[in-house]
Amino acid sequence: MVDATAVNPIQPDLGDVQETLLIPLYYRACETHREDAIIRDEDAVRIIDGIDYDFSCFDEAKYVYLDCVIRSEIFDERVKHFIQDNPRATILNLGAGLDARFQRVDNGLIRWFDLDFSDVISIRDLVLPATGRVTHLACSAFDFEWLDSVDIPQNAPVMVIAEGLFCYCEEAQVRDLFLQLSRRFENAHVLFQSISPRYVGRESQVGAVNKTRAKLRWGVRSGRELLAWKKGWEFVGEWAFIDRHRSRWGRLRWLSLLPWVGRDLREVLKVTELRLSEPSPRGAHFSEDQKPVQ
Repeated sequence: MVDATAVNPIQPDLGDVQETLLIPLYYRACETHREDAIIRDEDAVRIIDGIDYDFSCFDEAKYVYLDCVIRSEIFDERVKHFIQDNPRATILNLGAGLDARFQRVDNGLIRWFDLDFSDVISIRDLVLPATGRVTHLACSAFDFEWLDSVDIPQNAPVMVIAEGLFCYCEEAQVRDLFLQLSRRFENAHVLFQSISPRYVGRESQVGAVNKTRAKLRWGVRSGRELLAWKKGWEFVGEWAFIDRHRSRWGRLRWLSLLPWVGRDLREVLKVTELRLSEPSPRGAHFSEDQKPVQ
């Protein structure tokens, strides 16, 4: 198959939040060229080559670079772990961007849904086309009709992943999504990245993100805080980026040894996995005044 983007490069016309997908895409491509790469993503290299965009504006954000590649490593590890335990699992990738995670973790049996806004999916259709076990959904993660369109049994093993998404959303949106997932699926796992609330509204001080129009809107000090949203949910684990690949962090490697600095870094650079449970009858969406009592 001829790669049309090699002849006619894609000129991305993306929304404010959607534009941020170009940041981890670029960093995964850059990391792939290193001999000591934390993550290798040849698809990212190929896709970057076919996009007409000045990626050099992201070159100076050293710590955001490490944030992106290490979080990708953690997401890949946790998704592989879930698939190992559930070989015929279904993975719901919210805010999929142009990440080729399916290609990196596929065991030949899983079902996969990549969900993002239509402007992103239109590009994804070109560079990472859907296949027999991969479905593209062009919608917001918070338009809950998509939950009925995926045709997944309520008791099927499901992992929902959200990398680089929730920090750009309002807390009420994130909470509603978790509650909907809990009602729709039995014991679904949700794997997500979050920032510290201290950085909400400070996007102008965050490298790479400050080159886009996106706003940082929500954060938690630990994903454990979400357990207060509904009784019965379980904390599986939380992984801080600063604890990995210590030699790559420069002066932060040493500053993180100071208790107050280390605590701040672990709150702002982390991935959390929760297990949701106690579903209500299948397909029963609820409105603001129908939420279960906490």
